[in-house]
Amino acid sequence: MQYMKKIGGPIDPECDCYACQNYSRAYIRHLIKANEILGVRLLSIHNINFLTKLMEKVRIEIENDSLLEFKKDFYKKYGYTND
Repeated sequence: MQYMKKIGGPIDPECDCYACQNYSRAYIRHLIKANEILGVRLLSIHNINFLTKLMEKVRIEIENDSLLEFKKDFYKKYGYTND
């Protein structure tokens, strides 16, 4: 039960894609485990949206000459460390 609470929300609470706005992580996980094509499609929708928004932000940061700060914030937010 505790595990289901952890995966009950959207893939990414900050994302505005169709998958995150309409489906929970738990349901998408169920679809993937059941080999339902909808699970893969929803993940693809999310991933394409994520990458598109990321590239939009990168372009803006390049124009503002602040790409290195953006990179540090991005790495911190998504748990990347280069230790």
